[in-house]
Amino acid sequence: MKNTMKYLGYLFTLIFLLFAYWQLNDPDPIIWIPPYLISAYIAFRASQEKINCEVLTLATIMSFAAGLQIWTEMDAWEGFITDGLSMKTHNQELAREAVGLWITTLSFVLFYVLNKLSGNKSC
Repeated sequence: MKNTMKYLGYLFTLIFLLFAYWQLNDPDPIIWIPPYLISAYIAFRASQEKINCEVLTLATIMSFAAGLQIWTEMDAWEGFITDGLSMKTHNQELAREAVGLWITTLSFVLFYVLNKLSGNKSC
């Protein structure tokens, strides 16, 4: 169980750092880079088995709620991918942002469950 948490922590740290890097090309990077960097930090701390359950619970609730709020702003489902190099639509941008937040939510839930299964009494 220890190795699972360690490797998942490193994997999600890398993923969230890449997400933050890709936001540099976004029109609103100041909104999206901090959540992904915070998620990367939480994942890195999980890889070290130093989880703060209060922070993890708060981050889980906030990322899920923010993703749900963004998802409900869509007028219609247009998918994630455009044909060729065409500009993405507003609905595709909203879908990508919501799913990105839900990926962070999934990682937080995984860290919480693995922490509980490992018998760690910190939570």
